[in-house]
Amino acid sequence: MNTRSTARDRAPCTDPETLRATDIDERVESIERFLCQEVTRALELPSEHSVDPSKPLHTQGVGSIVALRLERRIRLLLRIDIGAVRILRASSVTELAALCAMRIVDPYPLRSDPEGVSDSVPWTDGGRL
Repeated sequence: MNTRSTARDRAPCTDPETLRATDIDERVESIERFLCQEVTRALELPSEHSVDPSKPLHTQGVGSIVALRLERRIRLLLRIDIGAVRILRASSVTELAALCAMRIVDPYPLRSDPEGVSDSVPWTDGGRL
């Protein structure tokens, strides 16, 4: 009987201090597992179904409500702010995990980063709807 677990079998680490101390690849992998588990839970998928980390979340059934839940879980457990719009715009779960991994190290990205700005600045159209 093989009792060794693979990285995918282990529960993902969500402690920001521990994640800061790990190398970037391990940090991204752990956050990716966390995101996949959270999406699986939020969508109430059967355990045999897995979220594909190479695909965008919106193509895997994640809409605005699930994105808001995911935003809240990221804020609660990872202690970083990633807006629901940014979650839905990510080109893959892996990209979102990489963004989270960078924000854990630097939770206040430069405001010259358009992706960081889009999370916090409301869209306007000259005051017209």
